Amino acid sequence: MAAAGDQEAELPAAGDPDVASPADLVRRMELVALAQGIDLGQIRAVSGWAAGAEISADRDKVAVVLRPGEGFLVRICLPGVLAWSEGWTDDLAAVVGVADLWRRGGRLRELHDRFPFMSWSELNQAFEDGDPAPTKWRQLLSSEWHLRDRPFLQAAHAHPELRMFYPDISHRSLMLSRNPFDPASDLAKITPLSEGHYRVVGGAVEFRREVTSLTEALEVTAACFRSLPDS
Repeated sequence: MAAAGDQEAELPAAGDPDVASPADLVRRMELVALAQGIDLGQIRAVSGWAAGAEISADRDKVAVVLRPGEGFLVRICLPGVLAWSEGWTDDLAAVVGVADLWRRGGRLRELHDRFPFMSWSELNQAFEDGDPAPTKWRQLLSSEWHLRDRPFLQAAHAHPELRMFYPDISHRSLMLSRNPFDPASDLAKITPLSEGHYRVVGGAVEFRREVTSLTEALEVTAACFRSLPDS
């Protein structure tokens, strides 16, 4: 078996042609981890448009996308989220360090402090802090993209029982849920119809009603959530 120094000597630069395939990337990451005394568990090669390597963690996975001659895109992915944190680097030791820190329970701020190339969003930080709803409401209410629906969103946010839920909007329908990562989690949807009418649908209780004012739609939605168990 080669000594740690020999293994480190074999480590490639970002443009090294030896790191031109997922299998090569996995092999090199294993060498870096071994040289640094890091246990990354099982690393698997990934083919396709996001060719590279993938390391599983208890809560999510760390994906490393290989771009020969450009470096590595490191992406931490949670179920239902495209990217929890991501960044580019040409340092394979840093790639291994990111995966190791995250597998050991690292947090977003700690990750960025140690590896500044790893970025994350305000909303992701709010999720990690345990209360994402206020941040998401603020983003929706200030978005120029949803300017047409701002009065609708402002009215829903002003309702004391509804602002606590996590909001999202798609095709003008406002969706409220306790857990946005769980599609079946106490979801209610308010859809504007013509002439001031609204449709309220409660997915968790298979509820559906059309009403003639926004005020009534919000009250019906609140009552729908009220009828659900606390957890």
